[in-house]
Order: sequence, then structure tokens, then C-alpha cells
Amino acid sequence: MDPRILSEYFKKCFIAVDGLWFMMLEKADSFDKALEIDRRVWEILPKIQARKIKELLGAKAATVDDLVNVLKFKLDTEDFVSEFRREGSQINVIIRKCHWFTLLKQSNREHLAEKIGSVICSVEYGVFAREFMKDVGFEITSRRCSGDEFCSFVFKVNSLE
Repeated sequence: MDPRILSEYFKKCFIAVDGLWFMMLEKADSFDKALEIDRRVWEILPKIQARKIKELLGAKAATVDDLVNVLKFKLDTEDFVSEFRREGSQINVIIRKCHWFTLLKQSNREHLAEKIGSVICSVEYGVFAREFMKDVGFEITSRRCSGDEFCSFVFKVNSLE
């Protein structure tokens, strides 16, 4: 079997499970409870992802270039359309297409996107970067789910280890 077919299948399953468990918890309890549990999940999953991507890419040192490479790998494999600009120890990321936002729009849940994005994206990307490189700051400067044209993230490496 073609590995790309398997990869696409498991990616779709992951996305479906993420949305289904959220909606089931929301139905059983509340949107706020589901979002709180989702936040807790995204405090852990990016650590696992960062470790695995570092291993897959053979990134031995924690340099700014390595951080760019692991972030790019994460976003590319998760079907985001993104651009990267590095200015010294700062990495600027522009996300033009977010599959999570697209899915919320398709399921008529776009009205929840800003609340979900403000919680999950703020946690996910900061946790991911700090798992790879301890002294890195993270800031979201724009979000599509808040009505901006694109998402914009800034990673600032404060000191190199």
C-alpha cells in the first residue's frame, strides 16, 4: 500500500477524533469545559510532537535555524500554508491557510473559532517551541479566526543553549 494513502488516512482520523471528542464533551457538559480539557491536551501533545520531529530531522543542536526547520516541518505536515522570515534570533511566521479554521467554517462553527484559537494556538505553539528550545518567547500578533487576513506568530530566542 502507498504510504501516502496511509498517512492521509491517519491524518484525517486524527483531525476527526480531535473534533469529535470535543463536540461529545461539549454536548455532555459545556463548551467551556470542552475547551478547558482541549487546552490541557494541547499543553502535552506539542511536547510529544517536538521530540519526534527533532528525532525525525536529526536536529541535534537547539539553534534558531533548527527551530525554523522543526516549525516548518510541523506546519507543512499539518497542511498549513505558511511563510517564514528569520531576523537574527527572531522568527516570524505567517499562516495563510489553517485547516482547523477551515473545518470550523465547514461545520458552521466559525463563531467559536476566535475563542478556540485564542486558547489553543497560544498554548500549542509556545509549548512546542519551548520543548525544542527552552528560552524562547512566543507571541501571536494576528489571527484569522479574529478577522485578520492571516495568522502571524513571533518566536524570539532569548538565549542560545
